[in-house]
Amino acid sequence: MSPTTETGPSHLVRLGATSWQLWREAVLRSAGFPAAGVRLLADPELAAAADRADRTVDGGAAYQDAYCAATRRLTARIRQIASDPRFREAVAWQNRQLVGDCVDKAAAGEPRNVRGRNHELAIAGYWQRYCMKNDTIGFFGPVAWASWSQSPEPLRVVPGAAILDRRTTYFEVWAIDALGEALAGDPELLPWLSPRQAADCQLDGAVLHRPSRGPVLLTEAEAETLQLVDGHRVIREIGDELLWSGAPGLATEQDVIDLVLSMRDRGLLRLDLEVPVSARPEQDLRRMLERVGSPELRRRVVGALDELVAARDQVATAAGDVTRLLPALDAANETFRRHTGRAPVRRPGVTYGGRTILYEDTTRDVTVEIGRPLLEALSAPLGLLLDSARWFVAEAAERYREVFDDAYARASRRSGETLVPLASVLAIATPSLFFSLRELPEPVRKTTAELQHRWEEILKPPAEGQRHQVSSAEIAPLVRRFFPETAPAWSEAIHHSPDVMLATTGPQAVDRGDYLFVLGELHLASNTVESRLFVEQHPDPDRLRAMDAADHGDRRVYLIPPKHWQAVNSRTYPPSALLSPRYAYWSLHADAGGAPGRSIPAAALLVEPVDDRLVVRTRDGGLRYDLLETTGELLSAAVVNGFRPLAPRRHRPRVTVDRLVMARESWTIPAAEAEWASLRDESRRFREARAWRRALRLPERAFYKLPTEDKPAYVDFSSLVLVNMLAKGFRKAMETTGATVSLTELLPDHDSLWLRDHAGERYTSELRLVAVDPSGASTGRPAGGVG
Repeated sequence: MSPTTETGPSHLVRLGATSWQLWREAVLRSAGFPAAGVRLLADPELAAAADRADRTVDGGAAYQDAYCAATRRLTARIRQIASDPRFREAVAWQNRQLVGDCVDKAAAGEPRNVRGRNHELAIAGYWQRYCMKNDTIGFFGPVAWASWSQSPEPLRVVPGAAILDRRTTYFEVWAIDALGEALAGDPELLPWLSPRQAADCQLDGAVLHRPSRGPVLLTEAEAETLQLVDGHRVIREIGDELLWSGAPGLATEQDVIDLVLSMRDRGLLRLDLEVPVSARPEQDLRRMLERVGSPELRRRVVGALDELVAARDQVATAAGDVTRLLPALDAANETFRRHTGRAPVRRPGVTYGGRTILYEDTTRDVTVEIGRPLLEALSAPLGLLLDSARWFVAEAAERYREVFDDAYARASRRSGETLVPLASVLAIATPSLFFSLRELPEPVRKTTAELQHRWEEILKPPAEGQRHQVSSAEIAPLVRRFFPETAPAWSEAIHHSPDVMLATTGPQAVDRGDYLFVLGELHLASNTVESRLFVEQHPDPDRLRAMDAADHGDRRVYLIPPKHWQAVNSRTYPPSALLSPRYAYWSLHADAGGAPGRSIPAAALLVEPVDDRLVVRTRDGGLRYDLLETTGELLSAAVVNGFRPLAPRRHRPRVTVDRLVMARESWTIPAAEAEWASLRDESRRFREARAWRRALRLPERAFYKLPTEDKPAYVDFSSLVLVNMLAKGFRKAMETTGATVSLTELLPDHDSLWLRDHAGERYTSELRLVAVDPSGASTGRPAGGVG
């Protein structure tokens, strides 16, 4: 049997002779614009003139002439980009107002005054992203699916006749919630609303337990009401039962409405038209509105939804034609304003903020199969990295056990009880769980530092030089020593998601052995394919759900994220789009919903020590889970971005294991050292930037990461506008004492891109893999599970 032949479930393939398996299907992420497009912003003539000016006595005057000519070329190229219908459409999807405020002005031609240069920066910022970043959104970041095969052909790529084969327009969930909120404010609709219990509260006879506050002793009428509410029966139906049973103090339907409103205002129940996070939230709202018994009222409220849906459909029909799309977006925004009284945008500048009321996701028309030779070449080095990822998560788990032990002890001392509400433990532990795209929580930072120390001992990268090559066979014994195998501490820890790029010109080059794998990010303890944006663009989403469920069995305990968390949106995890009725669910907040199974309220969950470990149990003792399993989603979110195996250095060489580049060549520079960035004269600033690049031996093209931004950006040091972008970023970073800026070599570079369209244009791309740790998958409860 070949070492890469799959064993076990059919959705998995073995990762060579390692202990790991991969999902047979992988996401192929790519840019939606050809990479060559970004070269419109480059100006080799200006760069050469700047370099000559520093080498010759009379080069200064020639450089100034070249600079003036370059500004004219730049203005023309920015105008060309701003006039590109596809660029205009991409910006319109993301920021409709920017089209009129910036893109239209640049397309019409405007002077390079302060406003004009700001418009240049904005347009170049979007353009470099659309051409060079593997962001998955809209037609400028389509989804595709690749598959691992047992074929002896290393790489098979068949582009379709068009770039895209499917476009779908969706509502952001917050937009439908806003419409529901506006409709629910109509007093006539009150009898037709369906109250429901707060997802985090537990009803126990006449007592309502709340997770973060004391219990509430209910009146007889309140207790009867809570026993009847289920999120389906409307107030009129509940009132009929209460009035028939003779509930104390209730004589009329208005009495029932007043009681329900009072209970809502006191947080004892929920009364709204809020929908769960899903790809089609408008369908959930429609189902609620169709419960309205009054035909006239039902026509009115459903009609408002119909208008918004019709406006969405007009946008979907206009996709691909910016001249039709712009007025269609305007009409949809106006319809939203008219029915909700709210602005059609939110959270400006927030990454993954779900800012607009509509978004589009698309699929790329391409077939990609990756054969046995490439899988075999990747297996050994990737397996070693995954071994260290498994160790990282186990080490972080032990640190979090200490955090929770301390939080439990403090909560227990305060209450004087050994049974402590889970919510109390989490409230104390929250500072150690908080994270952002820019900052890791303390237990994860400490684990990352130890990971880096161990990899430093294994690899011993030199202080000088640009390349450091090792073999997997050479370092495997050290990897086993420094990263011993451990069982996953919670169910989602069986999954890790590496992003792997392939640096090659295409299948023929791979056949010749002319290729490298390049590790992008390795997302820990997470299956990043869980994001709805991937699941909805798969040809068979139910198959993905079955694959995930096969990995987990019935062991996963899933915290339903509340919609008010900033990380929650319609497209990305959380919440997961791969949930199973077999999992256990619990809710920490009142607004949580959408689980495909029964959810346990946080108020019903208590923590107690059992055999030197903390266990979460229900109040009645019927269910018990290990604390790390219960908080697994929080832990996965905390550790997901912690895999940074090599510490930053002023200069760090490229590190390659076999054919896998595990770390690209990089530079970490104190922002204050880039004095050129603060020069006001643009021509001098560009010239000094070129000299700075040469002094540091930086490549002509690179990605850079600012401490003030969540995502990296692209720079070409021959581009006046991209150097201006970099300078602006450095100036912003200088506002923070000690801030550094990191730059990373562009690998794959323009000459090593394998994904092409039917016309032969090349695109940046990466494979998002799902790695499965069989030691914690499929059967039984996880290592930390309880009964």
